Amino acid sequence: MIQKYFILCCFVLLLSAKAGAQNVSSPYSILGIGDIENNDYGRYSASGSAAVSRREVGFYNFSNPASLTVMPYKAINLDFSFRGRVSKFKLPGADTLTLPSKDFIIKRATIAFKVTPTVAFAFGLKPYSSANYKYVTTTALNDGNTDLIKSADGSGGIYQSYFSIAKEYKKHFSIGATASWLFGAMQNTTEYYNSVIGLDVIKNENKFYNAAGLQGGLQYYTKAGKKWQHTIGLTASAFTKLKGQNTTDYTESSAIIKTSDHVNIEFKLPVSLGVGYSIANNSGLSLHLQGSYNKWSTQKLYYQNSYTKDAYGLSAGMEYSKRVSTPDYVIEKYYLGWGVKMEQSYLVINNQHINDYGVTFGGGKNLSRLLSASAGIEVGKRGSSSLNQIKENYVQFHVGLTLKDIWYGTKRFGRYN
Repeated sequence: MIQKYFILCCFVLLLSAKAGAQNVSSPYSILGIGDIENNDYGRYSASGSAAVSRREVGFYNFSNPASLTVMPYKAINLDFSFRGRVSKFKLPGADTLTLPSKDFIIKRATIAFKVTPTVAFAFGLKPYSSANYKYVTTTALNDGNTDLIKSADGSGGIYQSYFSIAKEYKKHFSIGATASWLFGAMQNTTEYYNSVIGLDVIKNENKFYNAAGLQGGLQYYTKAGKKWQHTIGLTASAFTKLKGQNTTDYTESSAIIKTSDHVNIEFKLPVSLGVGYSIANNSGLSLHLQGSYNKWSTQKLYYQNSYTKDAYGLSAGMEYSKRVSTPDYVIEKYYLGWGVKMEQSYLVINNQHINDYGVTFGGGKNLSRLLSASAGIEVGKRGSSSLNQIKENYVQFHVGLTLKDIWYGTKRFGRYN
């Protein structure tokens, strides 16, 4: 079985980097490095993505590497998640929403091992940020009678490859770390067009980035089996500057008329802190709370009156887990979750943050000893018409699958030997 895991893992990781169908125009992703998503697209998205203090057997938790120690000894899990999104936008001053736009993409692929009774590790790949936008504007030329049409089309994003390791101390305390490498490219094509003066020039910009990062995580949890179990989680992360190059060329009638020299570029990433608390009773009901803070350096962005600034997020959720007890262990049959969340963007336009509010719900089921499935939906809005911002109403869903097995040979020699 282990050979099948690695073949499938390689296939899924390749899909994560290359696959995805999307036509969503995300207006704010034209700024900075695009949309940075902090959602959990596995089990914990159903309960508002409040995951820093979560640790459930058989479900990977990217938010806190310390949670890896909840895996059974000699277990191996392959986890991957898909996300779909449908959005409608309302422009400032408009009375109606645009037609719906859609996308579907793989959001995460991870393989995790429990290598000793107290040590586990994982590695995988996920998007860190994404850009997908299209704008068309007109500007009057000097004569006042002719308009210049300017259209901008952008795509690309930053990917995050990561390696996590965690160790359990004294049975109720775990510590973990995640080392990450960010890499990716972002493309922007701007066309300047006016048929009267015969102008049709296209500007192509390609930005390439890379950076390194490190996250540390802690979890303290009371003894399982009591009427109430408490878990506290803490995380802190930091990255080096995103550094790279920007290449620019101009074309007219498909012929390059000018190519600029490579320009070194950089973008400062935040220092992030997260804290979470979970309380669960032995009947299967649990409550989860989380707060996050992102310390951004103030950076002026390409567009007027826009810059980066500190941001925060709050989320809360509840979950019910149906469990069946046996003399040797507890089996989870299914779970249901619901939650609320609020996120503040790192982007500021005209001295106003862009806020994101959402409600979530979903569930999951152990389909067999080897396979678990989860699904969830989020309904929310981003931006505010009253602040003269582009308003987005969205519905997004996720589907996650986890394949579980034990190491090669342990069926013969004993899983816990």
